[in-house]
Formats: sequence, structure tokens, C-alpha cells
Amino acid sequence: MVNKIEVLKQAKDGLDVYPDLLRYAREGYDAIDPDDFERLKWYGLFHRKATPGYFMLRLRIPNGVLTSEQIAAVGEIANRCGRGQADITTRQNIQLRWIEVEDVPWIFQRLSAAGLTSQQSGMDNVRNVVGCPVAGLDPDELIDSRAVAVRLQQAIIGHRAFSNLPRKFNLAITGCRDDCIHARTHDLSFVPALIGDQQTAGFNVLVGGAMGGREPAYAQPLDVFVEARDVVPLATAILEVFRDHGPRESRRASRLKVLLKEWGMERFRKAVVERFGRPLAWAGEPATGHDGGDHIGVTGQAQAGQSVVGCLVPVGRITGDQLIEFGRLASKYGEGELRLTVQQNVLIPHVNETRLGTLLEEPLLETFSPDPSPWIRSVVTCTGTEYCHFSLIDTKGEALKLARALDERYEIDAPVRLQMSGCPHACGQHRAGEVGLLGSRVRRGETIVDAADLFVGGSLGEDATLGERVRTGVLLDDLPGTVAESLRALRGGQAVRDRDSAPEAAG
Repeated sequence: MVNKIEVLKQAKDGLDVYPDLLRYAREGYDAIDPDDFERLKWYGLFHRKATPGYFMLRLRIPNGVLTSEQIAAVGEIANRCGRGQADITTRQNIQLRWIEVEDVPWIFQRLSAAGLTSQQSGMDNVRNVVGCPVAGLDPDELIDSRAVAVRLQQAIIGHRAFSNLPRKFNLAITGCRDDCIHARTHDLSFVPALIGDQQTAGFNVLVGGAMGGREPAYAQPLDVFVEARDVVPLATAILEVFRDHGPRESRRASRLKVLLKEWGMERFRKAVVERFGRPLAWAGEPATGHDGGDHIGVTGQAQAGQSVVGCLVPVGRITGDQLIEFGRLASKYGEGELRLTVQQNVLIPHVNETRLGTLLEEPLLETFSPDPSPWIRSVVTCTGTEYCHFSLIDTKGEALKLARALDERYEIDAPVRLQMSGCPHACGQHRAGEVGLLGSRVRRGETIVDAADLFVGGSLGEDATLGERVRTGVLLDDLPGTVAESLRALRGGQAVRDRDSAPEAAG
């Protein structure tokens, strides 16, 4: 039995909705065909029940690299059409809210003029291509993968060969030794590796990551090594196998991980090799040495005398004016470039050491600090109830409240990767966090109240593990003490210290 989305796609490819989109912009929201609400996602427009009559617009920003002009254009669109609001996402991307269909032609023209697009950023397409946010800047990286990320987008977006996949497909590539892209959470990841006596640099391949649903899974090795020149052909071969053989009966069981479970890795690898057209080398020696760097703070670049300034954007929420100001700072103190991260933050690279002190005194960096509390530094959330009808709790608001409470009550030496999802779709990737929270509702007497299930022990990198549920239905007001207690158990008794018992307070 084919699901209703497959029937919809058979009737009209999502890419073919563009002329209708222009007509809807003239005729208004009420003219939109019900089926086209789904097809509009092929152009990055998402109608949400929480905001009837309005759309969320999701962009494409391969590798999270933006120019000052581009981020200013996004800020301008947010201010003119989106009530001045924007969110940085866990795919190095930006989402705008409160978009009216009548404004879409102007928005698309403004994006195009800035060299940006929103095409195929939703539904059954390859989502934004994620990459290391300090690619080309990190003195310890194995390969600068930025150009490959751009070529991947060029090879996929706008091509009907990849506009009708069984389900969404998350793709990532990195050449750095920090697992800053959270490689195992994607359907397909290319990660740095070395092979042979000559220690040739290239990529190992991971497949099948998907964090949502009842059976979340980390990506597993395909046992393949490729050099940079073969990344695009191999990625398209994998996409073709998934397109042609991936399950389409149920939306809940149509990700690549489902095909891998049905076929097994050996059969899948054989099919990929056949589609690729020539033998593939077995996996090389992994070159990932660390577990999920975030690039917050001031770090030196490979380019002498220059630094990257990583600014924390708490839970990714930002305004149009602040986006424009980031662009101004990047032009004034750097080389007019910015980078977004999967932790929902903004980096300003190419800052000359002679300008660094002045940049750090800018008012915007008081709001988005490069030296944040370790409790808020690594907090990641999904959209939450404010804009998503699937979410059970206000993830962004509650995560900030939790981080502030933890900071007031406890001291900790190392940042905590605290990740919060509002529902089992797991857009906040809660099971990848050292501490993960999944929104829930529980009954207390005659009242249904907001709560969260608690997961601990998630890790990234070569030996990644999924967090395990240790508590269910924790009331949100009880989370600070529960999280602190769980971290003590995980890290050791002295890892989390009460502020009123710290040596400074005792003295």
C-alpha cells in the first residue's frame, strides 16, 4: 500500500509547483490547493498549524558559509516579511517565520540576488549539506571540504533525479578531526580518513543515521574510502540506490536506516558499488580524534595572525537586526564571511589579531558571548510549541530557563551537551546529548502538566553511543536538580558542585 504523500508525488513532482506558487502569490492564501501545501516544501515553504495563514521559510546554506551581504539579505527579509525573527538550525541553516505567500516572489528574488536559495530544503529531498564550520581555517584539519559541500549541492538540487526520494535525506561532510558535524546522526556522512603506505587523505563513509522515531540509529561504516574527487559520484550513487529501493509504504519506516535493516550492509554496499560503476576501496584509518567540538570562543586559524571568534546564540534564536549586525562586524573586523554551526551558533572568521580586542568589546558580543557559561554553551533544542504543533513543550524557553537555573545553583568544569526535543521526531537529537530531554505531558491530580523524560550518556565520534532513558515524566521545575544529580552519577560526585558550597563561597 502506497502512502498518501507518494500518491501526491506521483500526481505532480514537487518541483512542478513553482508556477502554481507564483499564482498563489497573486491570488492569495485561500487559493492554495490542499495538496500543494505539501509540494510548497520543495521550495522551502512550510505551512504550520501553530501559525495559520503563514509559512516558515527554510534556506539552503551549504557548509553553513555566508557572506556579510548574504546574512544582511536574510536579516532584511526577516525584518520586512518575518516579524524580525529567525532561527539558526541544527543543520547550519536559517529558518524565517511569519511569511505570507504574497511576499514570496520578492523574497525569492532577494535570495537569488544574494546567491541564496530555499529550493528542496524540505520533504523528500536532500537537506542542507552540513560541513565543518571552520573548514579551511582549522590548522589541524585533514582536508578542506567546503568546495566538495558546494559541489554536492550543485549535483543534487534542481535535478529531478533526486526530487522524489522515499523520505528526507541528511548529508554531511567534514575533513576536520573534531566531530563538530555530529557525523553519526546523518543518513550519509563523509568523515576524514587516511589510507595506504602514503597515508593518502580522503573520507570514510557512514550510512543510516536517523535520530527520530522509536528506533533511533547512529550511522554505521559502509566500509568504503574515497578521495575528494569521488565524493559526489559516490553520494549520488547512494542516493540512486535509496531512491530506487528505499521503502515507500509507510512514512514512519522509509528512511535509509530501514533499507539497511532490511538488506544488511553487505548487500547495500554491493548495490552502491554497482551503481558507482567501479570497485571502491575499503575504509581507511579514521582521522577523527575528538568528540564533538563546538568552536565557541577565540581560536587561532591556519592563517597566521588571524582568529575565529565563535559566538553563542542561545538555542539559535536571533533577530533580523542582529543578523545584519553580524554581517557588519564580519566586514569590519574580518573578511566579510560568517559560518553557522550545527550547535546553532555564529562564527566570525579571519579576525586580525590587531582588531580582536575591539571586536570583543562590540555590544553584539555581549548578547552573543564567545565566553558563555558551560551550562548554556552546548544547549541545542528543536523549535518547540511556539511554532511546531508536534512539540509537547516550549523547548527553547524551557531550555534557557533550565540553563539559567543550573548556572545559578551549580558549578561545573566542562560544558554539558544538553539537547532537548519536544517530541519523538527528535529534531533536538536528544539521544545524542550527554544529557537529553524529551518533552512529555503528565497528570498531576486533575491537571495535565509539562514534563520531560531524561536521557543520559549520549556521545559522538568514532565510538558514539545513544543516551539511555533514566527518568520519565520529570516536571520541568524539577529538572535542574534532576539533571545535576544525573551528571554527578555520570561524571563523578565532584563534577557538579553546589554554588553555596564552592570554596569561594565558603571563604
